Parts: sequence; structure tokens; C-alpha cells
Amino acid sequence: MIIKQILFGLKYLHENQRKIIHYDLKPQNILFHSGEIKITDFGLCKVIEDSNTTRLELTSQGVGTYWYLPPECFETGDPPPKISTKVDIWSVGVIYYEMMFGEKPFGNNMSQEKILKDQVILTVDGVKFPAKPVISNDGKEFITNCLNKNPEKRWDVNLCLNSPYLSKK
Repeated sequence: MIIKQILFGLKYLHENQRKIIHYDLKPQNILFHSGEIKITDFGLCKVIEDSNTTRLELTSQGVGTYWYLPPECFETGDPPPKISTKVDIWSVGVIYYEMMFGEKPFGNNMSQEKILKDQVILTVDGVKFPAKPVISNDGKEFITNCLNKNPEKRWDVNLCLNSPYLSKK
């Protein structure tokens, strides 16, 4: 229920005339009140002004909460990397993994400084699932597709909401 509500909030943000990338989606920025989820803290959000554009040049590397940011947010170079609304889907995958297993999938128990120095997120190579608790293959598929290193292959908000895993919930 919580993940579905987060995704419906993101759907609203991602599918308007001006698409909004939250860019700092994490448990601390999700409030739960009277059975409803509220996404908060839009201080780092990015706005895609052109309705025909799906990607935006990232001009603020080094900000945000590293455990919840995807690999493309750590790329450097000239020109700067481009990001899309799929940044937030990565964050959903991390949040859900953390809800299920009580730890972050990448860089757990590491400082942000160490994550950056060791290029932990840039070198992600798939998701490893703990033996306990046991989750279904559909649950693993959901998390894996949210945490796909390649943003082109990472699910978008509609694929997440239509996944067999969430449709059973």
C-alpha cells in the first residue's frame, strides 16, 4: 500500500505538462498521516519545462542522499549527464528493498563520503537479495527493475504500477 501510494504521487509529478523529478526521495521525505502518504521536501527537485522532453541535464552533482540516487547521478564529464523521472523510480526500489530487508541494497552502513570515494553506486552490478525474509519472484522482479543500472531499461512509474507484484496487493 505504501509503495503504491508513493508511485501514484510520482505518477502525478511525472506526467504533468511540467514533469517534476523529486531527486531526493527517501524515507525521511515520506510522511504517513491518516492512512495517506505525503511526499515532502522538494528542495532538490528538477523541473522538465518542455512537455516534449524526457531528460534533463544534471547540473547539481554531489547533492542528494547518495544511497537513494541512481548511477547516472554520479556520472561526470562534459557534457554533464542527463537524468529523467526514472531517478525517482530507483529511489522507490531502494526504499522498498529497505522496507523488506531492513538495509539499503547498496552502500549499507557506509558514509556518503565513502560511497562517493569508492564509486559504490557507479559500480552497481545487479541486486543481491538476503535469504530472509523470503519474498516472491514477482517481488524480486519489481525491485530489480526499479534498480536497473541502465535508466533506459529501468521501469517507469506506469510499469511499476502495472507490475504483477503490485497488482496482487
